Amino acid sequence: MKLLRGLRRTMLIALSLVGAYTAIVFVIHKTSSSAVPAPDGLQSFPSPDGSYRAELLTWAGGGGLSPYCSQALLVVPTSADVKQADLVSRYEVYSGQCDSFADHSFSPKIVWESGNVLHVSFSINSTFTSAASVKLKKTDTTGAVKVEFSAQG
Repeated sequence: MKLLRGLRRTMLIALSLVGAYTAIVFVIHKTSSSAVPAPDGLQSFPSPDGSYRAELLTWAGGGGLSPYCSQALLVVPTSADVKQADLVSRYEVYSGQCDSFADHSFSPKIVWESGNVLHVSFSINSTFTSAASVKLKKTDTTGAVKVEFSAQG
């Protein structure tokens, strides 16, 4: 009987240690993973002179109970690979939640005015129901492309 209790206690301690180790490894992996997840959608808008492209990345999901949709617009030199993990933080000029304009067209609208001027129109319709945060940068990371913004209903 004592042998059975000792064996049970040993197994309980061993399983507890394995569980604790697994939890610690999971937490360390989650907190150290800084890679941006792959986007669900990607649209490319090349500049008229071909030296830059605007890349609109979209992340969406969550289902009916907790849907989410966010977007980031990057201004990237054509020599850069869009699949590099640091692109979002490095080349981002716009980010916000997905939205649509009053006429139900998609937001944002992206138009190259010239080889170094990009115009971005974005909707603020979702702000009628809840606050939305938007990040804007007036130039790209190189400083060569000027980004103009207009907010519309």
